This record gives sequence, structure tokens and C-alpha cells, in this order.
Amino acid sequence: MAALYDFKENPTLPNDKEKPLLHPRIVSSGTIDTHTLLKEISEDSTFTPGELKGVLIAFTEKIGKYLSNGYHVQLGDIGYFSAKLKAVKSVADKDKVRSASVVFDNVNFRASAQLRKLLHGDLVRAPYTAPTSEQYTVEERKALLSSYLEQAPFITRSEYTKLTGVLKRKALIELKVFVNEGILKIHGGGNQMIFVRPDSSNKG
Repeated sequence: MAALYDFKENPTLPNDKEKPLLHPRIVSSGTIDTHTLLKEISEDSTFTPGELKGVLIAFTEKIGKYLSNGYHVQLGDIGYFSAKLKAVKSVADKDKVRSASVVFDNVNFRASAQLRKLLHGDLVRAPYTAPTSEQYTVEERKALLSSYLEQAPFITRSEYTKLTGVLKRKALIELKVFVNEGILKIHGGGNQMIFVRPDSSNKG
């Protein structure tokens, strides 16, 4: 089975008259859930789905434990996990920040070289189909957004709509929710509003 791909426009500033460049992106074939993975691994091994699920739960708990104690965790040839923090309030002077103002926020994942080497096979250009808001869950839209911002310096509301299928009003509301969660920061306003990663150096 070949993976499908399409081209997306790189984001541009509102007053940029240059034709935007394109970059290739995978078109999602759906989400493979844990049950399916455990069933397939069980069929290819001597382990039962229950045994595999127990090991997976144990790994999850241990990874959470060590991340909470400041460790980076390597999981076999899959990749590396590290904890992500956020400040509850904006920080201007680090010497005036109390420990209670900094909390755990999320988990970063970096794929190993071995896992990246497993990415091979045929790629086929997908026929154009505009995504709909029902196509992705909120977590899947966050993943799409994260992947997009790995290749682009920022995203606009209209680009987010093209990416996820979420319509204008809901897209803007959702992007501002991501800002409140610390996933994004806003630069500019009105028609020149753009959204960037918190650690981005882009200026609106």
C-alpha cells in the first residue's frame, strides 16, 4: 500500500506579493489504535494481547515517572521522550519567578535514526479532497499543526482552515485556545494576525 501525499503552500505574510512556495505533506490514511497494534503484534509473536497491553501500561508509567524526575527517556529504537514545561504567567525576570509558577505542560518526542530509516516505500500524489472538521479529532489537529510548524515559521487562520477543515470562526477560536494552552503565540492582529511557536523568533 502506498502512502498518499499532497502539496501545501508555505505561509506568507499578508502583504507578500510573491507566489508562495509549496511543500509536500502526507495525507492521513486514518489512525491506527492501540488495540490493532497489540492484535497484530500478538499474531506475529508468542505474546497475548493482554500481556502486551500490560507491558505497554508498565512502560507508560515508568516513562511518566522518569520524565517527572527530570530525565530524558530512550525507548528502544523508537525514540526519545523529554518533559516540556510552561510558565503560568508571562516571565520578564527569571529571578522573580517562583517554582509554583512553572508547571509540567507536555511531552516532547524525537524519533530515533533507526525509526526514521523505516520510512520507505511508494508515495502517490493524492487526488485533492478538502478536509472537513469531522475528519480529525482535536488531538489529531494539534498533531497536524505541530507537523506544519516544523516546516513553516508560522501559520495563519486561513492556512489552519485549509490544513484541518475547521471553518473560519471555529478555527480562530481553536487557535486562540492553543495560545491559552501555551502551544502557540499570537503576533499581529486583524488580517495580519499570525500564530507561531512560543520559542519562535518571528515577529508580527
